[in-house]
Amino acid sequence: MIPQILPVKASIETSTTCNHACEYCPVSEFTVAHQVMDLKLFKHVMDELAGLGRKMKRISFNHYNEPLVDPLLVDRVRLSLGYDFFQKILLNTNLSILPKKLPADLEFAIDRLEFNINLPTADPVRYRELHGKDHYRRVEANLARLREAGFAVRINIQDNSLVNRADRESVIARFGHSIPVDTIESTSRGGLVEAVIRHYVKKEDAVLAGCVQDRPTSYVHIGVAGEVFFCCQDFFKKDRLGDLTEQPLSEILDSPSARKYLEYVYGGRESPADFICKRCELAIYRNGDEAALEPPMAQDRMQQAKGRPAQP
Repeated sequence: MIPQILPVKASIETSTTCNHACEYCPVSEFTVAHQVMDLKLFKHVMDELAGLGRKMKRISFNHYNEPLVDPLLVDRVRLSLGYDFFQKILLNTNLSILPKKLPADLEFAIDRLEFNINLPTADPVRYRELHGKDHYRRVEANLARLREAGFAVRINIQDNSLVNRADRESVIARFGHSIPVDTIESTSRGGLVEAVIRHYVKKEDAVLAGCVQDRPTSYVHIGVAGEVFFCCQDFFKKDRLGDLTEQPLSEILDSPSARKYLEYVYGGRESPADFICKRCELAIYRNGDEAALEPPMAQDRMQQAKGRPAQP
């Protein structure tokens, strides 16, 4: 049976800009044109999400961008709080930028906002090596400012071959006593980031049989121009389901295009050789009638640094 797309989380690409170049992210290797989603389109996106009639855990203002460089961030948050279909707004950020007035300007949303900080190390030298910028001290100061202002913050450590044990332990030692710290296994973003590809062997007759995190069915991803695409791992937004400027979201998620991609992942339908899921560490395979074969990441994809459950 082919599942439906019934999202519990929504990611909205409010801009395409990131000010860092993390070694484990496609941004370090590929450039995209600078774009910002205007408020008219953003409101339309929110209307369409609300129109699904679903109660979502959260929305986020991310694809591979830094949400805090968005000049319309405060306006977006204010507009978003006029809707009740989601529990919280998640901002995935490197936190190297925190305008002086921003904590005060966002105080009205303090109960609905959560900052999830990408922080791979507490060593300033290693931070520069991993993120391409000498911003560690700035991040540390901005973390303190957010906590003093009363905002919910978490730290995530991207766990991959580039971030070593000493890096992880330095973050836990520095912040683990006061801030939740999660370690989250990095993927290669569908084979784009070669340095973190985790190879595993599958039989030639194996077919796709699902996703470790069920991202195709539990998330909806909306690009800066209103494009709806299949998966967050798709940096270039190549596998598109539709366009919100041309069609209602409810129709897009139940369209022949959406059905085709779901059949690729869950129904054994033959997919193109370059289909992103065939290059992804989160893919699950099935060999004929045998049970599904999960990749290595299935066993330890979310390891929390101090024993608390990780927050997806």
